[in-house]
Formats: sequence, structure tokens, C-alpha cells
Amino acid sequence: MSDGTTRELRRREFLRWVGAAGAAAGAGSLGSRILAGATSPAVSPALLRAVGGSRTAARGGAVAATDSGPGDAALRLDANENPYGPSPAARKAIQEGIAEGNRYPFADREALIDALSRLHGVDRKRILPGCGSTELLRASVCAFGAGSGSLLMADPTYEDLVAYARPLKADAVRVPLDGDGVHDLPAMEHAVKGDVRLVYVCNPNNPSGTTVDGKALADFIRRAARRATVLVDEAYHDYVADPRYASMVPLIAEGLPVIVTRTFSKIHGLAGLRLGYALADEKLLERLDAYLTFAGTNVLALRAALASLEDKEFLERCRRDNAATRERLTTALVGRGYPVFVSQTNFVMFHLGTDVRAFIADMRSRGVRVGRPFPPLTEHCRVSLGTLEEIDRFLAEFDRWRQAAAA
Repeated sequence: MSDGTTRELRRREFLRWVGAAGAAAGAGSLGSRILAGATSPAVSPALLRAVGGSRTAARGGAVAATDSGPGDAALRLDANENPYGPSPAARKAIQEGIAEGNRYPFADREALIDALSRLHGVDRKRILPGCGSTELLRASVCAFGAGSGSLLMADPTYEDLVAYARPLKADAVRVPLDGDGVHDLPAMEHAVKGDVRLVYVCNPNNPSGTTVDGKALADFIRRAARRATVLVDEAYHDYVADPRYASMVPLIAEGLPVIVTRTFSKIHGLAGLRLGYALADEKLLERLDAYLTFAGTNVLALRAALASLEDKEFLERCRRDNAATRERLTTALVGRGYPVFVSQTNFVMFHLGTDVRAFIADMRSRGVRVGRPFPPLTEHCRVSLGTLEEIDRFLAEFDRWRQAAAA
């Protein structure tokens, strides 16, 4: 046995012992091809900074969420964050956990896996935490979509997978959403051919906020999984009220090559602490594991997540308040004559009817940050849900913008 083989076996034994993940991989950005042949227009870094900051250079200047800091008084309705913050229980866990900041997070990681195993009713070997669900999305691209073929996704949808694929020379096939802003499953199924190796479904979808019928999606996945691995991003799962929606976690038990990701960034209000997880067959997770940062989940995030999972009252209050705010904004926009996609998330996307880039810049000058451009829907605007008071402030500034535009 060679020295290199011996070192690798020892490494694997160590990783099993601590229950942690493996080697890190890089990230970047990717240009894509559109199924219908229409390429989404590029957005310059200068314009991105003007409308709300830019992502890091490692992501090739992909469109930014926000560059605001603690002292920024701007109304932040641009990053789909929970305006109510972490739960009281999570805040307490964070404060108490600081004293353990000198310790590696192995035990806390195992405790979270146990809690998630009980929550989802799946074997703990089918759960893999990551540094935000985005790390798991990147690992999925590396493990299943890069080097050997293309990535298939809706257009528009959460764009980070496109960003992760460029340095790996993977291409992306994009299938336009239907007229209601929903994944066009028949068109996507038709596109699962050739060198497509990874199919990505963000459900509910970001930025449209819409959901796919649960039965239709499950049937689509069963057929698509004959040719490719299917990645279902359920970041906004906890906000959904539509009874036709269904999580795809049960499909894991069918032995299908399907990965479901969840995050603590949304309803749990832990976006700044970076914690998510993937659910899949053990063999699929082993492949993802090779692309995760070793011990990449931190003690404070893990303890906050454990506490938040138990704080049912806080989670239900967030769900209820979010629904009320979503209804308030949707009703107000429709009443003003602006069509809205039916959202099941903590944001709303509406048809502005004019170039969204200029609108974003104008609203920012008024102290209100709204979502970045999402080509090809360049006349649509995504507004994250704040509190009722914050939404009323947005509407007041929106009305002032309308008056100025009409003058």
C-alpha cells in the first residue's frame, strides 16, 4: 500500500470518528445559455453597487444582496431576511455558547443531526449540515453537475448555482418560468436530455415566490431522476400555506437520486450565522461531504439552531406575522394596479412595468432597499417582507415614487 493511500485511509477514519465533513472546494460565477435561445443581459459591477452592493469577487460580481451595515438606517427589504431576528431562545443559546467558542463544534453538530432526524423522521445518516444551505448547493454542483455535464434550472431562479459552476466549466440550461412565475415542469422535463446531470428546483422559487404542485413535482422528479440527480431547494418551506405544496423529503425513502436542502437563514432568523443542511441517501451525502469545509459549522450557529427548533411559539408567530404582512403588501400592490406573483415566501415579486434598475436606485435614494434585478424579468421587482410598519413605510415611498414618475 502506498504512503498516499495510507494517508487517505487515515483521513477517512478520522472524519468518521469526528462525524465531520471533508475537503474544501472553491466557488465562482458562470455565464449560462437560455433554453429558448435568449440570453439574460449582463449587469455591470458598477450598476450592481449602485443598486445595493456587489457579491464578492470570488463569485465574479454576481448580483448582490446588500452592503448595509449595523449603522445603516436604510429600510432593508432586499435580502429575504426575517425582520424579527433570532428567537429569544436562540439569542440566549448564542450568549451562553460564547464561552465554548474555544471548542470545536463536533458534539453540537451531532446533537443537531439527532434533532433533525427526529424532526424529519429520517435516519441521521441521511442528514448533512453545512455552512448555510448555500455550501450544500455548491457541493451539489461540484459533485453532480461539474465536469461531466450541464445544470438544468428555471429562469429566473436562485442564481448561486450558476455562480458556483463557472470555474468547473459546467454549463447551465435555463427554462423560463410560465406566465404565473411557476416552474414549467413539462418544458423542464423535455430539457432533461443530452449532458444534463443536475436538475435544480427551488420550491418555493426565489425570486417569484411561487410553489409547484406537490404531486406534479414528485412525478417530475421520479422521471427526471432516471437521467440526472435532482436538487430541491426548500429554503422557504416554513412559510408555505398552500395545501397543494409538498416537501420532497419523502422521495428520499424511494431510493431516488434526490437531494433536499433546508436553511436556518429564513424563518429561524439566523442568516448571519450561516447554517443549513441537506437530506439525501447516505451515498449521495458521502459525495457531497467531499466538497464541504472540514468542521465548517460553528458552535453558536449550531446551538442557536437547536434552541430555535424548540421555540415553536416564536416560529408560529413569525409564520403568522409574515402571512399577514404578505397579504398587506399583495393587496396594496394589486389595488394600485401592479400584478403580483402568488407568493408563499417572505417576499413578494410584482410587475413594475418599467426598468427595475432605475427604480431600485431611486428607492435607495429614499432610504429603502429592494431586491436586485432578476433578468429576464427586468420589469419586475422583488420586495422582502419586513414588519407591517416597514411595509407601510415602503408603500408610502412607493407612492411618492409613482407621483414623481407621473409628474
